[in-house]
Amino acid sequence: MNGVQRVFRVMTPGWLISFIAVALFVYTCFTLLAPWQLGKNEDLKTRNSQLLHSVEADPVPLTELTARDAPLDESEWHRVTVTGRYLPEDEVLLRQQAVDGEQVYQVLTAFRTEGGDDLLINRGWVRVGENNTVPTYPAAVADPVTITARLRMPTDTPAEPIVLHDRHMVRSIETSTIGRVLDLDLAGYHLQLPGGQPGSLEPTPIPEVEAGSYLSYGLQWLAFGVLAPIGLGYFLWSEIRERRRQRSQGNDEQGSLGDC
Repeated sequence: MNGVQRVFRVMTPGWLISFIAVALFVYTCFTLLAPWQLGKNEDLKTRNSQLLHSVEADPVPLTELTARDAPLDESEWHRVTVTGRYLPEDEVLLRQQAVDGEQVYQVLTAFRTEGGDDLLINRGWVRVGENNTVPTYPAAVADPVTITARLRMPTDTPAEPIVLHDRHMVRSIETSTIGRVLDLDLAGYHLQLPGGQPGSLEPTPIPEVEAGSYLSYGLQWLAFGVLAPIGLGYFLWSEIRERRRQRSQGNDEQGSLGDC
């Protein structure tokens, strides 16, 4: 009896379910889990590269970046300069934020450039007061100013705007939603102020350059996708071998009885 026939002889509903489960697991590993982790690793490498470049590069006018043909997100974290004035009455707070384990609000104030464009400025953070109250903090000056800040792109997380303690608050910097809250046509990006700039508060920290573990996780899922069918094949081979042993033992016993 050849190997294929032996395999079909041991095929039971339990083995069939195992084959289907392993096939689905392998498919998920190679098409979903591994690409997901490897994609996050590529995103992290891109962010690290942009962070390192922004530290070394000199600030450039904001209009120089926005006029380029390249996608604007490739210039995220780059330092830019822009002249205009704050719109102190058009402000929202970014909630559910933390700095060094302490709950804070990030203050997002609208800014109108000399060219008439409205954009959002992350001025920094203030500590959350008792019962989530908003502490008193310096308002943004309304006089014309020139600021140097880091270019940031909006998040994909829904902003979920609410009104708390008579203040507009959001859960993420999604400029399209915030623009509707403030009744302004905000640019699709925002700026993050460092310390020492007109209107800045406690500066929002920038992420550190990190290696991350996404690459190792991606390789692990690829390894699991390879090892799963090998493991199933091993157990199937063990089952075939055990049945052959039992059949051989049964034949030997019958032969012994016939000799008696």
